[in-house]
Amino acid sequence: MKKPRSELTKLEWELMDQLWLLEQTTAPELQKQMEKSHGWAYSTVKTMLDRLVAIGYVKTRRVGNVYEYSPKSKRPTVVGKLLDDFCERLFGGAVTPFIQTLIERSDLTDSEIKQLKDMLDEHRQSRKKSERRTG
Repeated sequence: MKKPRSELTKLEWELMDQLWLLEQTTAPELQKQMEKSHGWAYSTVKTMLDRLVAIGYVKTRRVGNVYEYSPKSKRPTVVGKLLDDFCERLFGGAVTPFIQTLIERSDLTDSEIKQLKDMLDEHRQSRKKSERRTG
């Protein structure tokens, strides 16, 4: 039996981004938004919604004679899970080579480098505080 995929295609991400923005909507309402930005027909939106329900990203609720769609999880949760899975598959769960690859493939500005250093410093301080509380 084929394992259901967990990744999203580029177009599915675009639909999910709109769904996260709206939080809860019907297929016709979502189609109006996607038609404006992408020219999508109702059948395209409905097919994609059904697929996203099937793979577990979207939930439905019947209200009268219509279905409302909403994301099962918030965007940061979905992004985090996908990044964890990606890091595990490509780097055996090791974060450092993952970040190193991102850095090497990017043309970081001095400002971005400073932001990264600040994030690491904040993370270190947060860890130290946590260790003092538990240790």
